[in-house]
Amino acid sequence: MDEHTDDETRIRSLIAETYAAMSSREPGTSRFFDHPDIAIAGSGQGELVSGPATAAQMAEGVTRLGYRWVPDEVTVWVRGEFAWAQILGTVHVDSDGRDEAVPYWTTGVFGRDEDGWTWRYWGGSEPQENPRV
Repeated sequence: MDEHTDDETRIRSLIAETYAAMSSREPGTSRFFDHPDIAIAGSGQGELVSGPATAAQMAEGVTRLGYRWVPDEVTVWVRGEFAWAQILGTVHVDSDGRDEAVPYWTTGVFGRDEDGWTWRYWGGSEPQENPRV
C-alpha cells in the first residue's frame, strides 16, 4: 500500500520527470533548474554552480551526453515549504558499445512556491568501493 503524501508524490514525480529529461538527449532539461536560488554540486571537480543560468548550462550539457539516469530508490522528507530527497540510483553509460551502470546518489532539496515544487539544490556523488576519505 502506497502511503505517500500528495507532496511526496509530487516530488517523486518531479524527480522522475527530471531524470527522464536528462536521459532524453533532447533540449529542455534546464526548465527543472531555473529557480533563482538553484545550486548544483555534481560528482566531478569543477561541477559546482549556482544560479539558473549556469545550472541551465550544466543540465543541458549533461543531457547531451546521452546517459540514462535511473532513480532506483527514492526517500522523501517534507517539512512545510521545503523538502529533501535521497535518490539512490544509477547512470547507464555507453562504454564502447556496452552498457556500464555507474552508481550515482543524489541529494535533492526542493522548495514549494505558487507554481508547486521546484529543485533548489542537486548534490550528486559517485560512491566508490574504496573511498579515499
